[in-house]
This record gives sequence, structure tokens and C-alpha cells, in this order.
Amino acid sequence: MKKGAFLLPFFFLFLKKICYVIAMQQNTNYELIIFDCDGTLADSEIAHNTVLMEQLHNLGLTDYTLEKCMETYMGRAISDIIESVETNYSVRFPKNLDKAEAHYRELLPNVIRLDPTCEPLLKKLHDQGQKMAVGSNGTRDNVIETIKAAGFDIYFPEDRIFTFEMVKNPKPAPDLYLHVCDAMHVAPRHAVVIEDTVAGGMAGIAAGIDTIGYVGLTHRDNQAERLDAIGCKQVIQTMGDLENILYTQSAAA
Repeated sequence: MKKGAFLLPFFFLFLKKICYVIAMQQNTNYELIIFDCDGTLADSEIAHNTVLMEQLHNLGLTDYTLEKCMETYMGRAISDIIESVETNYSVRFPKNLDKAEAHYRELLPNVIRLDPTCEPLLKKLHDQGQKMAVGSNGTRDNVIETIKAAGFDIYFPEDRIFTFEMVKNPKPAPDLYLHVCDAMHVAPRHAVVIEDTVAGGMAGIAAGIDTIGYVGLTHRDNQAERLDAIGCKQVIQTMGDLENILYTQSAAA
């Protein structure tokens, strides 16, 4: 056997390792990726809206089914929901919601759903040192619990989790996403938001951030069209689709 032929397999092995290193060092088009939580990183909407439905029934609003709750209130902060219900129906929520939040955390492990393409993408981004954060209209304790239940706390430590309590106005106002950018020291034009609701999408767009719509979990049949109509840059079906956008040279153009 010629010496060159003997070394050929080792050359290809070396080349494969070089390609892997280059891929690991590949940068995305954005300095910061901000994910919504409920309905985007994890499908916890069934748990949220089951608890909300029970609260509304306790107030005598028994026409609210799980589906109606999701259609009417999905993506909105609890403070907005309470204000809307109390104004429209002349009822009063209990001041202490600890029991409802405890019930949510009890339901969550049994109903949470994940996009199977999400964790591999998060791991790749994390291993590359990509800045990532969560921006949610959920209450902080519940969002942290959801991230832990999904197994994503390694990618989103608590100082990378931002919720509506931190700003004056929740989504659809841009306040939360602007706050995330400020806290992460990234200009909005260098960030991207991943959102599954119209309220969240409007918040990202109003903040001047490229906003990608996502419809890979529990969403209405026409949700993709609704996200497209408000001006989302693209609408994706899986988190795997997001990878193509993040690493396409023209995505941030």
C-alpha cells in the first residue's frame, strides 16, 4: 500500500473535525435572541387556560370553555385579563391568586408539550455562546417553573428571564422587549424575537425588533395568517425552521 493511500482516511477524519469546529464557531445574524415562553418554548397554555376557565366559572362566567379562554386571552398578561373581565362583566377576581398559581404548577407537568426540534437548537446556540433570553407576559414564578419543567433552565438562568412585572406596560406594548435589550446590552436592531401570539408579535415589531412568528405548538388554525398580517418577518412551523433563518446571511439584511 502506498504511503499516501494509508494516510487518506486520517486526512478525511481531520477534515471532518475542521468542518465541525467551523460549524461550532458559526455566528447567527443576531446578537440576541429573545424567546416568548408560553406557546413558544413550551406549550403550557392548556394549564394556564384551564386555571383561568375555573376562575371565570367561579365568577359565574360559565360560558367560558377552555377553547374560548384560549381564543380570547392567550398571550395576554394576567393583569390585562383581570382588568378586561372585571370591566366587561362587573365582577371581581379574588385579590390573592396564590391558590390559582399553585394549581397551575400542579397541572403543568402533566400537560406541558415541547417542540422536539427546540432543545437541539437551544443547545447549539448555547454551545456557541449566543446571547439568549426569555421575554414573557406570564408571572415570573410561573415562567421560571415552566422553563424548569421543559428542562431549559440550563439555557435560560433566572437572570435571563424577563416578565411583565418588570415594566410599566405588558405586551402588546414594546416595553418588555425594549427592557430585555437594554438589560442584555444589545440594540433592538441587533435582536430577534420569537413569538406565537398577536400581542407578542405586535410588541416585538413595535420595539423595532425583527419578529419571527411561531405556530409549532397549540395554536388556532389561522394563527400563521394572523402573525403574517401584523408584519412578522417570517412565520415558522418548527424551531428547526428557525435555524435556517438565524444562519442565513440575508436574514438580517
